[in-house]
Amino acid sequence: MATEILVNDGGAPARIIRFTANEALTAGDALQLVHVASGDVKVEQAESGDTSGMFIGVALTDCADGAVASVITGRGVICRINCADVNGGIPLMPHASTGGQLIAYVAAASGSDKGFDGTPCAVTVEDGALAGGGAGLVKCLIL
Repeated sequence: MATEILVNDGGAPARIIRFTANEALTAGDALQLVHVASGDVKVEQAESGDTSGMFIGVALTDCADGAVASVITGRGVICRINCADVNGGIPLMPHASTGGQLIAYVAAASGSDKGFDGTPCAVTVEDGALAGGGAGLVKCLIL
């Protein structure tokens, strides 16, 4: 595997589950399950603005649309996830418009579509700068 996504140090067991991809995926993408028109359930890049799915895990490897995707899932698993430029110790949520990327968690205000109606899905365990600065793969703990 060219990109080391799974970092788990023997803490919580990582589960790698296979799902059909609903779009092309890149290793480290945050993923959600979605119900598609055919009646199937597939995975695609997570977005907080998309109410059809919720965060379930991280893409282990690159995957083409329609191919089988290997998804890392499980609480307490440490892996590298595609994130915006974030500091360590920050709770995360899916980005509203950049599919597969996590950003700093912002709770939705009552009666508002700003922020995220849900709980954080992960927390950073290093600064984004340690992973090369800016957006990119950051070591995170899945909640």
